[in-house]
Amino acid sequence: MSTRRNIFAERLAEFPDLVLAGERVFENRGRWRELFRERIGADYDDRLIFEVGCSEGDALCEIATKHPKTAFVGVDWKFKSLYLAAAKVAERGLRNAMLLRGRAQDVAKIFAPRELDEVWVFHPEPCDKPKELQNRLIAEPFLSDVHAVLRGGPGSALCLKTDHAGYYQWVLNLFGLPDPAWGLRVKLRDLMRREDLPPPSDALKAMFDVTSTSADFWNDPVAVAHTSTRAFAGIVTPFERRFRVKRLPIFYAEIARRA
Repeated sequence: MSTRRNIFAERLAEFPDLVLAGERVFENRGRWRELFRERIGADYDDRLIFEVGCSEGDALCEIATKHPKTAFVGVDWKFKSLYLAAAKVAERGLRNAMLLRGRAQDVAKIFAPRELDEVWVFHPEPCDKPKELQNRLIAEPFLSDVHAVLRGGPGSALCLKTDHAGYYQWVLNLFGLPDPAWGLRVKLRDLMRREDLPPPSDALKAMFDVTSTSADFWNDPVAVAHTSTRAFAGIVTPFERRFRVKRLPIFYAEIARRA
């Protein structure tokens, strides 16, 4: 029986220096800044940002275009999404962006200790079925690895956006924070029962400070102002745009590495 091949997996080979897959995902561990210094040149500002779930690259390309001195690495698992993202990066000639076909859970294998300045997780899979909760990315194992790879110092953080109220509850509870006052626009079916939430993690509270939270990011002037120096400031992803049209909230949490 013949095995059907993914045409976009093959077409990724059109971008050998832009998209890394397989074992090549790990080949730059510890030397990402050196690589981007070669790609960007003397103007490189020595900053390295990792976007989890870059999808088709719309937001990544827009941000990388606005910040040509900063380095960005996006990861996604879907071949077609990565191919479309790579085509956009190549078309714009963005030397400060690269893409990986891999898993965010391998962050500590992709990057060396203290190699990253920021990690962005924008709209992760909600995994909201009872059997799927254990697969949620934002949990102690992943966050422990993120702590290891973040450089530390001002602005060194994981920035999370999600449209799923239950996921937001989940993250707050990991750090022992209370639920917000839920607005009328929240999808009540997404909210979790208290008994299904993870217990607060003393280990995570020792590693991180939660420096910003918002139950309605785009309508929260304090949260928007807090992120005004982030490279993603003012950028509305295509996914978020759909929620804003429907007047549904986007939830935000910023988890900063302790020194």
